[in-house]
Amino acid sequence: MKTSNPESANTQIFVKPKIASRRAVAPVVGTLLLIAIAVVGGVMVFSFSQESFASSQVSGTPQIEFLKITGYDARDTEKLNLHDGDEILSKNCCGVANGKKNYDERIAIYLQNHSVSPVTLSELMFAGDKYSFVQVNKIGKWDNIGVGHKPHPGEYTIINGHDVGKKYILGKDNSPVIQPGEEVTILLDLGINIGVNHDAQIKIKTTGGNTFASTIVVGEGLL
Repeated sequence: MKTSNPESANTQIFVKPKIASRRAVAPVVGTLLLIAIAVVGGVMVFSFSQESFASSQVSGTPQIEFLKITGYDARDTEKLNLHDGDEILSKNCCGVANGKKNYDERIAIYLQNHSVSPVTLSELMFAGDKYSFVQVNKIGKWDNIGVGHKPHPGEYTIINGHDVGKKYILGKDNSPVIQPGEEVTILLDLGINIGVNHDAQIKIKTTGGNTFASTIVVGEGLL
């Protein structure tokens, strides 16, 4: 009986530290498992997103596109400005309404393609109305009834810039295409009467499936 007591005591002394040690290790193992799960999950999400971007570039729905409205000229004035600072002749753009509503006014919107590929516009809406693209060899004269001179009310054309002698450089494409890095002026012929100091949203959709929107204050210019 006396010889067995030390062994029993020794056994209890060695068992207790093992239990305490296991309890201390358990939270560390749990934390490491959580970190491992988080890392694996992060890698899977990153891989999925990369495959997603790659597939969207191949399929084209949607493309990675970036159009930016760099400014506009919607002033109630005799002459509007192009994106390059040159003036659009009054006969091609304007009719002063002295702050009142006027039919067949034209406004200039500056648009730049920051994408690595050409961007084609599929739809353009201004103040809730849809506008159609028209390809022209020269800009038609503005008149107060909007007859016979393109762009007509409810239409727009694209001006790439100007040459010496007030000659406009117009796109030769039959569709509204903007090349990578290119900045253009959208000359839009209003199909509705809009008074000055009114906000109007311009919304542009592309063939790549993207939509870009901004707000223009009619009667003002962001040059």
